[in-house]
Amino acid sequence: MKQQLLPLFLCVFTTITVWSSTLIDTEKTNPENFLNTDYVSLAEFTSSANGLIKGYSNSLINSQNSSVINEVFYYDSQNLTSSGISLNKEFSYNLIRDEKISSATSYPALHINSNLFSQGLFYGFALTVVLLNLVCFFIFDETLFVYFAATLAAFTSAFFFAEGLFALIGIDSLAQTEIIQSTFLLVGIGLSALFASKFLTVKDFYPKLNHITVPLLVISTILISTAWIIGDSFIAHLANTLLFGLISIYFLTGVMLFSRKNYAKFYVIASFVPLLFSIDFFVLQNFGIDFLFTETVHLKVAALFEALLLSYAIMYRMQAVKEEGVLRQTEMRIFLKRQDVMNRSKVEEMIEDIYLENLIMQYDLDGLEIKLLQYISEGKSNLKIARKLKLTESEVGEHTKDLYQKLEISEHIQEDYRMVDNQPDFIYN
Repeated sequence: MKQQLLPLFLCVFTTITVWSSTLIDTEKTNPENFLNTDYVSLAEFTSSANGLIKGYSNSLINSQNSSVINEVFYYDSQNLTSSGISLNKEFSYNLIRDEKISSATSYPALHINSNLFSQGLFYGFALTVVLLNLVCFFIFDETLFVYFAATLAAFTSAFFFAEGLFALIGIDSLAQTEIIQSTFLLVGIGLSALFASKFLTVKDFYPKLNHITVPLLVISTILISTAWIIGDSFIAHLANTLLFGLISIYFLTGVMLFSRKNYAKFYVIASFVPLLFSIDFFVLQNFGIDFLFTETVHLKVAALFEALLLSYAIMYRMQAVKEEGVLRQTEMRIFLKRQDVMNRSKVEEMIEDIYLENLIMQYDLDGLEIKLLQYISEGKSNLKIARKLKLTESEVGEHTKDLYQKLEISEHIQEDYRMVDNQPDFIYN
């Protein structure tokens, strides 16, 4: 139990440490006392604009050219209110600050181009990882690659919308932006929960977890639909809370499996930081709670780290599952030989013909399980067994796992280990 809770304690300790350091840095650099070089306050902007207009008017009054005065006022006000001024939309529509607007001189063309380049670099890399997972699916025939590619694509679309980049593809003037963002998160977290369930093989350890997952997704869908109907973004924020609560449950499930499955360790390590930043960014900041002061760059770096690590983790899991299948078949052969030897001492010739029948009657095996047990006892590979039974290799592996549990082979193997420990000479006899 201590080993299972150790990763959770480490995660809590890391969270408290990061939060404490962030809080200290924030107190040292209070935005009320320091002015950001990229932004100016609304009052200072108004004062600067009025000074500029007044200077124009004085110079033009001296020249007594009223027509020019009107023209300059019109031109200058158009430039200041339309093309030169833009709201600071930092990655999320939730984070628009009305008291800060960017001046025209704060965003030269070189700065805008570099910003677009950095954004395009992230989305290009994310798209590459998605395509790489799809290629791996066609090569290895592992559905986890498809689930992960779909999850990453959904979250990338949510980030793309949250940064206001849909205008680059010709989609402008969107209303209810926060509700649209919640809709993207609903799709992304639904796919993420499906991926986590398959990756961690939750049905083998916690089969009742689906009884929590489905209701939470249904309630979140109802809340977002209600937000669309009445146009209330607060309800969408509540749905975000439920969605990230759901994905936190799967994270805790990975923590509980940390000491039992090696590939669960990859999931916990890869998911902790992105989950923490996402909760702070999409949940806490929506309710006005500044916890870690998460920004764009934090989420992007964490997402890329998780994408790369989980892509490798899927490969590692494939090898681990394959080794588990080989080990099960080996233990089943040992079990069958052991039954054969024990029965042969009584009536050797007769048991050679009917010992499989005894197993069939004792464990109530059906026709498919009988043939599978016979082929495994003969030492046939999964590929040959699949051809004979007209199944896929993955289905053969699933049936082998079920038969392994039905015959209670692991208990018999443990009895052999205990017998060897108690009677060392047993192995030589």
